[in-house]
Amino acid sequence: MRLKLHDHSHACDCAAHRAPKATAPNASMWSAILPVLACAVCPACLTTYAKLFSVLGVGFGLSEFHHLVLLVVAISASIGVSAWRSWRTRRVWPIAIALAGSALVATGHFGGDLHAVEWAGVLLLLVGGLTEHFRLRRQQASLVPSAA
Repeated sequence: MRLKLHDHSHACDCAAHRAPKATAPNASMWSAILPVLACAVCPACLTTYAKLFSVLGVGFGLSEFHHLVLLVVAISASIGVSAWRSWRTRRVWPIAIALAGSALVATGHFGGDLHAVEWAGVLLLLVGGLTEHFRLRRQQASLVPSAA
């Protein structure tokens, strides 16, 4: 008996072989979390955290060098994840938003008292990451066949 292969290259026609494979990309989670990391190492936020933790009896200190390293790591990770997402989806806007937001964060941080510019960069990174995250969720939801 010869089995007929369907369009999806399987002989059976069960729902597992019929439905497109919708894998949950890990980058969508990271693209939403990493911009928050840039905020977590900003000087204004660290000062606020230090005051809050000191009220709770927990003290910590962070030198300027460690702060700079954490900021560079957070910005690099955000750009890296966005570059990977842009390469994978063949769209330019994730990396463009990450580069623009990172440039604003760096300009605000190293330009002196430009806290509004730094916060605008963090907000741009966060909005870009969340937009990509929710776009991927909508795309995955459209791939799941409805139970009819």
